[in-house]
Amino acid sequence: MSVKRFIEASLLTLTALFCLPFFVHNEIIDYFNVAIPETYSYAQVPKNTQKYFNVQAYDSKTGRKLPYKIKKVGGYDPSRKYIKIVHKGQYVKEIKYVSKKEFQKKVHS
Repeated sequence: MSVKRFIEASLLTLTALFCLPFFVHNEIIDYFNVAIPETYSYAQVPKNTQKYFNVQAYDSKTGRKLPYKIKKVGGYDPSRKYIKIVHKGQYVKEIKYVSKKEFQKKVHS
């Protein structure tokens, strides 16, 4: 392998690794991605479970749906159905159960 080919392959590999966080979103990559800010969102989740999948969250500032669904959120109270999520993209840092009144106040359906 020539030096020129080695340099080209190295540059291509580095470019691909640099661009990966902008195209792939999962909880591990989003945790380390400094381009994604930590945000607060609200969501309605099903009762009688503590594992929530494909959660449609709403932005706390605008009350509108996020352009993506959060793939996995873990809960701790199966009797409640409204949550406030602290997250960076797909990485969920924390959830807090809230009242229906607070949820409706923040979300414009």
